[in-house]
Amino acid sequence: MKRLALDRWLVLLAVVIALAAEAAGQARGGAAYRYKVAWATYVGGGGWEQVREVIPYADGSVLIGGQTNSADLRVTPGAVQRTYGGETEGTGHPGVYGGDCFLMHLSADGSRAIACTYFGGPKQERNVYGMGLDANGNVVITSACRSPDMPTTEGAFQRRYGGAPSDWMVAKLSPDFRRLLWCTYVGGAGDDFPRGGLAIDANDNVFIVGGTNSQDFPTTPGAYQRRCGKRSAAVVKLSPDGSRMLWGTLLGGSTWAGSMGVRVDGAGGVHFVGHTRDGDLAVTAGAPQAKLGGKSDCFLAGLSADGGRLIYCTYLGGGENEFAEHRPLLMADGSVLVTGVSASADFPTTARAYQRKLKGRTDGFLTKLAPDGRRFAFSTLLGGSGGDFFLMPTLDPAGNIFIVGQTSSKDFPTTAGAIQPTFGGGKGDGVLAVLSADGGKLLYATYLGGAGDDMIRSIAITDTGEVFLVGNTGSKDFPATRGSHQTKLRGTGDGYVVKLVRSR
Repeated sequence: MKRLALDRWLVLLAVVIALAAEAAGQARGGAAYRYKVAWATYVGGGGWEQVREVIPYADGSVLIGGQTNSADLRVTPGAVQRTYGGETEGTGHPGVYGGDCFLMHLSADGSRAIACTYFGGPKQERNVYGMGLDANGNVVITSACRSPDMPTTEGAFQRRYGGAPSDWMVAKLSPDFRRLLWCTYVGGAGDDFPRGGLAIDANDNVFIVGGTNSQDFPTTPGAYQRRCGKRSAAVVKLSPDGSRMLWGTLLGGSTWAGSMGVRVDGAGGVHFVGHTRDGDLAVTAGAPQAKLGGKSDCFLAGLSADGGRLIYCTYLGGGENEFAEHRPLLMADGSVLVTGVSASADFPTTARAYQRKLKGRTDGFLTKLAPDGRRFAFSTLLGGSGGDFFLMPTLDPAGNIFIVGQTSSKDFPTTAGAIQPTFGGGKGDGVLAVLSADGGKLLYATYLGGAGDDMIRSIAITDTGEVFLVGNTGSKDFPATRGSHQTKLRGTGDGYVVKLVRSR
């Protein structure tokens, strides 16, 4: 009996020690999450690519969207556009010459392209800055367009190019990329530029956000703001067939504002984020930050379902520069998560945040705005001694928050079990981090990159916890896997897709 009691005591002690070790590991960050690469592939031709958007399908295959200036991309038979339409190298927008959008549907094992198409005119289309699926699986995209003769369709809202240097372009393609269902411009005589994703509601209406300096940007009667400042944020709601602007409004003060992402709630309310240099932005009563903090601040705003009323609006920033980055997250309770980059030593962090002080020349940040828009539920920095920024807050099935981006910090706080615990090289590596739901713990962090320049641009997580990462790389040693669609770097820079699965 004594021996049995002792054995039970030892078993209980072992369980307690194991649980304590697990808890300590989670506090340090790393015990709760471990991943391995299921497959990884380059995506590109002889020029330059960047993958910006990713949507996994239920069968395990994956849809990606990006920008290319390669004339030899492996396009599939029957595609809407089989040849490159953009400008040649040395023309177009500085830094990224030429360019078409492109879409690709990759098989579940990452070994082949099921479908691939270019989409663009003879000038330049920038990245696929937003991508979504309607109820029938058709693919909706938006981009900044400099081509005055895009294949706009009969009955589209705006068939003619508004004016240089760019317009918004919105299009819907069939799931196999063989049919263009509709295509429209949105813009005025000035510079119009969508950013940060799009949203599709339960009725297949399409919401797009961005910025404009067009004094004739197409707003609608009853819109919250119809006057454009030097540059204003803009939000547009299009009908499912692209034929009508259901409403369009501006938001901004007298100087500069632009939006970087949009989400729509079940009641049709619109939540969007951006950044601004306006000291006269129309913040709402009770906003957690009522005044511009520095040179450039982020903002978070909500509009009524008809686009006519501002529900909440607040600044977010310190004494230097803050910029919101690609797409916020709207949570089930109405909270909004936003990520970006901060250079402010006084960035507004909250008690019990994972990191309260700026460590580098810039750090990334993750901030959660409460559902009533009157307080920051939490706000934390994240970074090392170099430069860091983050995009795409995304929840996993456990409710923890994944963010992705880029870091030049060789001391970024990677965790036990990281796929890549050390900096790979170049000006920057991609970085993936997982924070607890309250922003107080770093549960997982890893670099992702080779000896060149690398960046993670977007993330998607399936219901079973598989993680898809996309971005761009200039690394010949990026960890592409044997048997994948493309195992070697083909151009000066390629896009990539990586699938991660949990490991024990």
